[in-house]
Amino acid sequence: MTGFGSRPGTTYSNTNTSHLKGKLLSLDEEIRKLADEMNVYKKEMQGLRSQKDSLESILQNGIHNSKNTLTTELGRVEEEMKRHFAHQKAENSRLQQQITVIKGEKTAMQQQMLALQRRIAEIERQVGNDEEFNQNLVLDLSLLSLPNF
Repeated sequence: MTGFGSRPGTTYSNTNTSHLKGKLLSLDEEIRKLADEMNVYKKEMQGLRSQKDSLESILQNGIHNSKNTLTTELGRVEEEMKRHFAHQKAENSRLQQQITVIKGEKTAMQQQMLALQRRIAEIERQVGNDEEFNQNLVLDLSLLSLPNF
């Protein structure tokens, strides 16, 4: 029995060679299958990457569109709020002016009422004095018209 590298044609080396060739063929077949499987996975990975890139692009466009829409809407709402605030400020100013006028009118009316109350008191005093004078006058006249006894 000779080992590896012995002369060709011996029984042991022929079996060894065919056995080694079989193993090599088996390994070649296994490598080919693995390479095919790797190619399938590579293609699947490329497809997934492409799909991911496409989805990222769609999401970025959606985000960009949403951002633009919201920015526009925010600007519109801010302008509307400014208009409402300006309108409310003008309305508050107008109401404050009306309140000032009404307070002035109230003060004037109170002063007029005090003056009228003083006038009424004065008239009542005069009427009271006149009544007393009239009563005295009537009494004096009645004394004059009485016959003397």
